[in-house]
Amino acid sequence: MNHVDVIVVGSGIAGLTATAYLSKENLNVLLLEKEAEIGGLLGSFNVDGHVLDKGARSIIDSGIVFPMLRQLGIEIEFLSNPIKITIGSQSVTLTEESDIEQYGSMLKQLYPDNVKDIDVIVTDIKHVMKTMDVLYGIENPLFLPKPYEMDYLTHTLLPWVFKFAFNIRKMSKMLDPINDFLKTRTSNESLIFIITQHFFSMTPTFFALSYFTLYMQYHYPKGSTQTIVDQLKSLILSNGGKIKTNQEVNGIDVERKQITTAQGQVYSYDQLLWAADTNRLYHMIDRKNIASPKLLSKINRHIKLLENKTGADSVLTVYMLTDLPPQYFEAIFGPHCFYTPRIEGLADISLEDIKQKGKFIEDKDRLFDWISDFVEYNTLEVSIPVLRDPALSPEGQTGLIVSLLFDYQLVKHFDELNLYDDFKHYITSLMIKHLSNATIDDLNKHVRKTIVSTPLSIARKTHNTQGSLTGWSFANNPFPTEYRFTRLAKSVLTPIDSIKQAGQWTFNPAGVPVSILTGKLAADAIIKNVIKSNSKKKGGSDIE
Repeated sequence: MNHVDVIVVGSGIAGLTATAYLSKENLNVLLLEKEAEIGGLLGSFNVDGHVLDKGARSIIDSGIVFPMLRQLGIEIEFLSNPIKITIGSQSVTLTEESDIEQYGSMLKQLYPDNVKDIDVIVTDIKHVMKTMDVLYGIENPLFLPKPYEMDYLTHTLLPWVFKFAFNIRKMSKMLDPINDFLKTRTSNESLIFIITQHFFSMTPTFFALSYFTLYMQYHYPKGSTQTIVDQLKSLILSNGGKIKTNQEVNGIDVERKQITTAQGQVYSYDQLLWAADTNRLYHMIDRKNIASPKLLSKINRHIKLLENKTGADSVLTVYMLTDLPPQYFEAIFGPHCFYTPRIEGLADISLEDIKQKGKFIEDKDRLFDWISDFVEYNTLEVSIPVLRDPALSPEGQTGLIVSLLFDYQLVKHFDELNLYDDFKHYITSLMIKHLSNATIDDLNKHVRKTIVSTPLSIARKTHNTQGSLTGWSFANNPFPTEYRFTRLAKSVLTPIDSIKQAGQWTFNPAGVPVSILTGKLAADAIIKNVIKSNSKKKGGSDIE
């Protein structure tokens, strides 16, 4: 029997963050990862000398990432990562708040009949940006040393808390889906989709419009996003923490506080932190061995709550290795671009077009024709690591990461029709075609290798529900996890005292910053439990 103080399951950014803080407290902590490499969807891989990011293309600080690294004593150089929005032949780079006016001007040139509508929408964006300036106005105090200095408390933290409370109320009034909100501003469906189609389905208005602030907070770690993973790993190991890969948890005995892995290992723990898909947590629990009817009832309610819930949109990515130097792509895309070839957008394209009686059709030609339109009118996210860090591609060559939101069920349908490889080949050719229209006519002759990651790839790698990148879909009703900032600390708790949770399935919406935040909150809750438990064992007081 292998006994440890804390077991962390899942080595994405939430699991890595929590493990780093737990190991810093000299706890005997073990991080288990089912894959051969840690990092989950954060990190990069190397192909023919090109370094390509797996999941997050860059990092949003949000007053969380930088202070977390600083608190842990990790030094990473971050590079500039300007975001460019290109629609048709027009583009704007968002680096400061005044650029939102240029964004509005671009929209007016593209949609001259909707000038007044666009003015109203830009005003809405400005209001949200002001609120975001307050919400991220200071570094998150969770990552600052305690006790806080009196000057910081009185002149920084307390004034911010009052502003935060006021602005949270304003935010709570803008939680309707962004497309529904914009319909109150304009009747032009193409304009609505051009603004929103690279957001996840039914994204609340506030979160969607807040991206115009977040775009200006994107940063890129020198050496790729893998640098963060490697630094956290090094810190964990130097603090005496243990990391084991190729260990997939397939059973949890709540009463004995034991887990088993598919590889035949058995570990016991005082505290367990689940930083993986929440669905799997509850299905891994051996309910037959639970003595408490009350606890069993709570677990069954969670299973029932989650059984019909869907994950947020997934992403399809084509990695392209070219023999062209970076300057061929710099002018049109820059290092990071949201590129929409057609100004019509996806207003007239829907998944329902290829369904009959709620099920996808099986006609390959019709399916592929729909895919052709879907890509042509969609928004592609184009990330070019070498334009941030010249060391990330061989000299005179460029690696591109081209992504778009994509439906997991449709990819699964192609797989069931034995068309999965045909589908990947076809959508790759479509993406190369559209990039050719923007850059160089014979781009296909310069693409030396392509790699395709689909929603099915993500689901197989991570076990994430429907291959989601950011947790639960906004379309779920009731919502299966916490979404209120004021209750964020409660989101890491589960019905089982000895089990905490963290990561993208814990709180919505959840990207890298929120995953880090829940990892820290979960670690703090575990440390508190361990201290209380040790105090009881020693016959000490329960006073905290």
